[in-house]
Amino acid sequence: MTAVSVTETEFEGMRLMTTIKKIPAVATVMICAFAALNAPAAPNAPIFPSAQTVKPVPQPPPRQPGAPMIPPGRSDEPDGYAPIPQWLGQTRAPRPKKSAAYDVVTVAEGFSRPFSFNFLPDGRMIVAERPGPIKIVALDGKVSAIEPPPDLYTNPGQGMYEVRPDHAFASNRRVYLAYTVLPDPGFRSGGISVVASATLSADDRRLENLHVLFSAEGPVSRVLQAPDGTLLVTSSAIAAVSLNASDWPQPQQLDSNMGKVLRINTDGTVPRDNPYVGREDAHPEIYALGFRDVQGLAINPRTGKLWTSEHGPRGGDEINAIDKGKNYGFPVIGYGHEYDGRPINNDKTFQEGMEQPVYFWTPDIAPAGIAFYTGRLFPEWKGDLFVSALAGKSLVRLVLKGDRVVGEERLLTELKTRIRGVNQGPDGALYVLVEGAKMTDTTGGKILKLVPKK
Repeated sequence: MTAVSVTETEFEGMRLMTTIKKIPAVATVMICAFAALNAPAAPNAPIFPSAQTVKPVPQPPPRQPGAPMIPPGRSDEPDGYAPIPQWLGQTRAPRPKKSAAYDVVTVAEGFSRPFSFNFLPDGRMIVAERPGPIKIVALDGKVSAIEPPPDLYTNPGQGMYEVRPDHAFASNRRVYLAYTVLPDPGFRSGGISVVASATLSADDRRLENLHVLFSAEGPVSRVLQAPDGTLLVTSSAIAAVSLNASDWPQPQQLDSNMGKVLRINTDGTVPRDNPYVGREDAHPEIYALGFRDVQGLAINPRTGKLWTSEHGPRGGDEINAIDKGKNYGFPVIGYGHEYDGRPINNDKTFQEGMEQPVYFWTPDIAPAGIAFYTGRLFPEWKGDLFVSALAGKSLVRLVLKGDRVVGEERLLTELKTRIRGVNQGPDGALYVLVEGAKMTDTTGGKILKLVPKK
């Protein structure tokens, strides 16, 4: 059988399809994700704030008998589909004239299905592994473990996604987490993502004062603290091989958090200047809508605006620059196909009132973590956006002129490994989180450092 490129969200969607067996295909399955809140809470269990309205979380219909568990071929291989961009350079930008030579140094290794990493103020790194525990990488590369949240739910595609230090971590030791929980111990068709805050213990071994802020509803989430101190949270839509994008409209629905960028305060309340505050038909935490599966997020240091990377289905991976209240189109417009090759919404790529991606890839590369480079070690890279590629097995450098891409370069292709994350270190080097050669690798995770070639 030919190898296939799928993301963890899609892998979980496949598992969802096979576990929901007795539901009519035409029915919309509504599961109250937090019904267990009415039961007595366990000691020290995280509590959802009562200010958040508890709404049913929809689940997809069951996989039809004989439907494939994996798509035919590879979604990252050419299949003849080449959508026309809206402007020159929106895709397949030319190779940059200037590059930089670098050496690759291994900083730490032995991680199990790592999903993201962030720097602490003292230069150490904190790593989210999907199975838990959380890892801290010391300045000498030594790795230690932190106990994960007690309600963490894990499976091959879900678990711990993010551990992000507060802007004032040096004084308050607060971190923000994104991870999955199982709504009901008897419900076995996948977890939903929540965002929580906690305090890292003085000995770096435990999370204390854990408090779940709200439910993002989707199967995958990331969290980032904006310059104004609010939390920007992504929530994916459920994706699977046998699930048609057009039949899963949650990214366009304002009464669902799925397929959205969300914005909350650090205590879980909603900022008053969010675009949908005061609308009875909308969740007030919604900041922007119309996303499929956001995997990476970073603040553009030039503009202060949030940028994201997003997995398309079969092609249509995107980089987006996020504006408050804007609609980014999925599944109404996009540059990808269903996994079986069928068009999504008649291959519509433009509609008035919907935003275009800054850049897209068809075939896909499965973009993950992203980072803007502002350091001094690589002057040729200053101002560029770096994109981790899972299926593309490379680190993609996008050269920017304003908010437009004018060049694309693939780095680290010689490693032939899935690259999950990228960050600029306090020393100006570029750090890269490597997942392993295959999605199923459980011990191949590494953190590498790119430094100027000697």
